[in-house]
Amino acid sequence: MPRESGGMDLLGIALGLTVGVILGLIGAGGVMMTIPILMVAVDFTIVQAATGSLLVVVAASLAGIFGRGMAQVRLRYAIILGLIGAPFASLGSFIAVRLSETWLEILLVGIMFYAAYSMWNRATEDQGKSEPQVSLKALLVIGAIVGFVTGLVGISGGVVLIPAMVLRMGLSISVATATSLLIMLSNSAIALIWRVIDGVPMNGDDWNLVYMIAALAAIGSYTGANFASKIKKKLLQRIFAFFLVILAVALILELLGVWEL
Repeated sequence: MPRESGGMDLLGIALGLTVGVILGLIGAGGVMMTIPILMVAVDFTIVQAATGSLLVVVAASLAGIFGRGMAQVRLRYAIILGLIGAPFASLGSFIAVRLSETWLEILLVGIMFYAAYSMWNRATEDQGKSEPQVSLKALLVIGAIVGFVTGLVGISGGVVLIPAMVLRMGLSISVATATSLLIMLSNSAIALIWRVIDGVPMNGDDWNLVYMIAALAAIGSYTGANFASKIKKKLLQRIFAFFLVILAVALILELLGVWEL
């Protein structure tokens, strides 16, 4: 389907800023939004959209970390989870380029519904309590799962990682968000490198759009991170969860042939 250059410019501005602000505020969801929107509005395939989304999350995560400050990052957890996640992200990307796009779309829809449910029901707030020590075994399991899913479908690891860090590791939402951004930066960069090495069917115009979205996402992420403490994250997460459901339903309709996206 041909794309209008002016439409792409407007889409890039709106999409990049929206993705960045959400990622900066809650540390998750930016790539989950980027993939289906690139597929629906820009007519990218899921492989193209997943690859572009990884570049977006690299830029937005880096900006979000600067916006929040390294004081909220738990470097030990980030290093362990990131190192474990990196090889599994590579494995996920290696498998992804060899799978049917239909099956990847089905998997993406399932993950989107899971993420929507998780973000809607997570009602934790930052509390002034001491942080528990997390076992190495738990860190290894969480890092492996998050890394593999990131590489396979190209989604933001924070969608799975933040609930795990809050509910399983006992971290506050602020610390989990900041630490998640650093881990996502590592996992997404590795997955992106592998996808580029394996070859992605994207031309210069496709990459130019992705570069524009990534730059705008970085601006939005830095801004969102700075205002994170002033926003009721529970409300924002529930609005985003509803948006995820809408996008997932749109992809289901496309898979069923009811609506050609």
